[in-house]
Amino acid sequence: MKGARVLAAQFIAAFLLAALMWIALWQTLYWRFWWFDIPMHLLGGVWAALCVSWVLARRGETPPLLWCVVFTLAVGVAWEVFEYAEGITFPEYFSYPIDTAKDLGMNVIGAVIGWSLGNKLRT
Repeated sequence: MKGARVLAAQFIAAFLLAALMWIALWQTLYWRFWWFDIPMHLLGGVWAALCVSWVLARRGETPPLLWCVVFTLAVGVAWEVFEYAEGITFPEYFSYPIDTAKDLGMNVIGAVIGWSLGNKLRT
């Protein structure tokens, strides 16, 4: 099956993201550690890039880095809008625009990692 290893990596990333999110909310980690959302955004970027990699692997294509980054940014911006709409955008240590830029930057770094991982798993 084309892209099976990429799909498996995507499921692992999604499971880790969901498990860490559940633990973080249960243990109030986002409020206790200002930096906790950094690895979460990085992992979210990996997951989003693996999504693009898997879809294109199924079609027998190699995903361009730009597509992975653009899709990841779309997901990241949607998440930031969700945070704003829910009123959870009041970081103690950063201003909101700086926090948002940091979050989107981590998404992009995760996208590059996910793109690279997806390409390695396809071969």
